[in-house]
Amino acid sequence: MKLKYRSDIDGLRALAVLSVIIYHLNNNWLQGGFIGVDIFFVISGFLITKIIYSEICNNTFSFKNFYQRRINRILPVFFCVMLLTSIFTWYLFLPKDLMLFLRSLKSTTYFWENMFFAQNTGGYWDTSAESMPILHTWSLAVEEQFYIILPVILLILLKTKQRSIKLVLSVLFIIAFISFLLAQISPESAFLTKYNYYSLFTGRAGELLIGSIIGIISVNIDNKHNGLNNLAQQQALLIRCNIMSFIGLIGIVLSITFISDKILFPSFWAVIPAISAATILYCYHPKTIVSRLLSLKPVVFVGKISYSLYLWHWPIIVLTRKYLFIKEFNSAEQYIIVSLITLILSIISYFLIERPCRINKRSFKYSFITYYIFPVLVIFSVYYMQKETKFLDYRYKEKLELYKLQGQYLDPSENFCISRIVGDCVFGDKTKKPNIVLFGDSHSGHYSPYLDEAGKKYGFAVKIINAHACTFLPEQYDLNLIDSRFKKDCEDLRRDVTKAIEESKIIIYAGRYNGYDYNGELLIVKYLPKFIDKTNKKFIVLAQVPWIDTNEHERFIANYLQGIPFTSSHFITNSEKLPNKLIEEEVKGKAIFFNPLNDLNEESKKEWPIYNGLIAYSYDGHLGEYVTRQWSKEVLPKQKEFWKQLAKEANE
Repeated sequence: MKLKYRSDIDGLRALAVLSVIIYHLNNNWLQGGFIGVDIFFVISGFLITKIIYSEICNNTFSFKNFYQRRINRILPVFFCVMLLTSIFTWYLFLPKDLMLFLRSLKSTTYFWENMFFAQNTGGYWDTSAESMPILHTWSLAVEEQFYIILPVILLILLKTKQRSIKLVLSVLFIIAFISFLLAQISPESAFLTKYNYYSLFTGRAGELLIGSIIGIISVNIDNKHNGLNNLAQQQALLIRCNIMSFIGLIGIVLSITFISDKILFPSFWAVIPAISAATILYCYHPKTIVSRLLSLKPVVFVGKISYSLYLWHWPIIVLTRKYLFIKEFNSAEQYIIVSLITLILSIISYFLIERPCRINKRSFKYSFITYYIFPVLVIFSVYYMQKETKFLDYRYKEKLELYKLQGQYLDPSENFCISRIVGDCVFGDKTKKPNIVLFGDSHSGHYSPYLDEAGKKYGFAVKIINAHACTFLPEQYDLNLIDSRFKKDCEDLRRDVTKAIEESKIIIYAGRYNGYDYNGELLIVKYLPKFIDKTNKKFIVLAQVPWIDTNEHERFIANYLQGIPFTSSHFITNSEKLPNKLIEEEVKGKAIFFNPLNDLNEESKKEWPIYNGLIAYSYDGHLGEYVTRQWSKEVLPKQKEFWKQLAKEANE
């Protein structure tokens, strides 16, 4: 079935896609621009449900025809964009990041990328998500999953003897409400929190089903409206549609202007833009002000190419930033160039790929094999070949081994206890009793090789237990300040750390002192002194190492792989300096504040974070084990008196 064309829907698509693009270019320009995706969901639910519902009622619905239309509409231009994105990603990305990209690309072949990104980022607004070139395809996965489930639900409901519209609408409403409810209560569950933004079932199904409900109602209402011959009735209808569609437009504008990432989204807040978009779709009349605005030719044109615009804009933004080694665009020239490239590629792909393939009259077999099976085979082949042979890394063959070592936080073969217990967690001189314990978060964990080298050199054993994003301070537990991604590990290891502290004579602590902000205060700076007082044992606090700029880090690695020397005066951000000073002042008289890097020679200090031609960090503020063991050998002889005394006290 082919629906009667409505130019205002293309106009609504234009509003949605422009909101998303503006938000992604600079989220300060339109803080709720991400809601454009939610508008797309409502439009999709509305149109697809009208088609399926009408065809089922007319006994003309066919899964084969339905999915062929979806394949022709979605996949040709999608895989074209994926191909070009893959080529540029291969050229610009580091080997480790390229493999992550290929994993995300593989997930698109079975419409699971929304769950992949939920599992591999800290959420949509997490910094790790900003460097994923096909992150935006999560919404396409949500729609594709919906297209699989919705026809089955409608067929079951409409094939009953009653064939009641009220039953269909009631079931869809209940599912929609449950979906929004799951999104609303997601903060109460680590599982729901992880998947809330990306999942079909938490909020997104509700948005799609609002479109579905309006679509089903409008099928019957359209028939009634067609029978209005009375001029007064037509005028009354126009007035109602004018008022309601204007309210809907205001609702969308207010949503994209004032809703932001500072509130829980999706949640019941998502109902506002969803109902607003549904109101415009439902209250259609060609003579309303809103319909005329949305039907302006330039607006409609943007709506027609909106799918291509959506597909192209995010990879272009991410890859351009990657090429320039910047986190955000910082000049009008950059914004203009990115926007023009997006527009030009979208127009080309729309006229040469999207539109011709959509009207393709060939068989389902042709569409399925050409537009789906063939691209899937190519993607799987490249993924598994790269996984097994690393054939795409041939450019860096001579540098690969040291590249991997520099990027390694801790060597898995060493079995350091980071976020889990492996063996006895004892390092250094294992012939001695472990009367020293090192604990803290991952910024404590990166000191593990240093402590291991110190113990072996000066004859003491040290128990090392650390966990990502976990300070092990009681207040972090009591105030519920543990990141949901790491909460289980942090809670599971609490007893082990407590026991290790009780059994030790000397306690060593380290952490990310410039993190864990709570009401404008730094958690560790505020509460560590209190914790030290309670232990009543010798306590050593290790300094947080200099924080480095991630873009400069990546720039160094890119140059290193190509054999190009790279130095930068922008490596060190100094964001750890003040917290280090504060923590040193707070623990004075309670503990020893010790900075292992102070004993580097002047040349090493000058070149830091480069040490012997290699980067000392695995990522941002985290040291890498390979280089840590190297600089440990330089500083430990200068620290002989300090560690000898500690060894003596521990072994008594």
